[in-house]
Amino acid sequence: MKTTSASVFLLFVLFGLANAANNAVLDINGEEVVTGVPYYVVSGIWGAGGGGLAIGREKGRPCPEIVVQRRSDMDYGNPVIFSNADPNDDVVRASSDVNLKFTGPRDRLCLTSTVWKVQHRDDSTGKRFVELGGEEGNPGCDTKKSWFKIEETGTERMYKFKYCPSVCGSSATACNEIVRAEDNDGQMRLALSEGEGAWAWPWVFIKANQPRSRIRQVVRA
Repeated sequence: MKTTSASVFLLFVLFGLANAANNAVLDINGEEVVTGVPYYVVSGIWGAGGGGLAIGREKGRPCPEIVVQRRSDMDYGNPVIFSNADPNDDVVRASSDVNLKFTGPRDRLCLTSTVWKVQHRDDSTGKRFVELGGEEGNPGCDTKKSWFKIEETGTERMYKFKYCPSVCGSSATACNEIVRAEDNDGQMRLALSEGEGAWAWPWVFIKANQPRSRIRQVVRA
């Protein structure tokens, strides 16, 4: 009887974990985030937490471009669109592999894509930053640097990013939280965490075509 009860309990736990992993990601208004629609990715911390994510450049290396955070909380940055590894699902889901691509007006200095990817380790800082120039679609080992996951933070409608691609099958991939880090140019950027206990920065998703007067961020610094 005890064995049966333990088995039933384990099934409930596993079912709960599976449901959590399949939860739809919600925007700041509580609506499902969907693929192909532009959203601003904005700091979930109001005030000193800064603004939204945007296209930037390193000094002395104009291409490929990089992912930076705007300093002002009034600046939402550049919108992104999401693409799922599963092309049959148009809802973005927690803990699932996604591409992120900046969209909208852009100068023509760089001909690389605006898809996010993990950069090679930076020699001067020792960090692995997130840059542009990734490949959209084609999930597999050759494109794993372009796949990220959106994870729940425990606060409603607030999420964090993680680099832990599942697109390479049984190939082992180290998992890293995506944190904020300042580079040598003084720009606030996204980078892979180093070691244990890293705190990933929280973000909210704001549909790009909604009136800005309706937007309120969730946490005040």
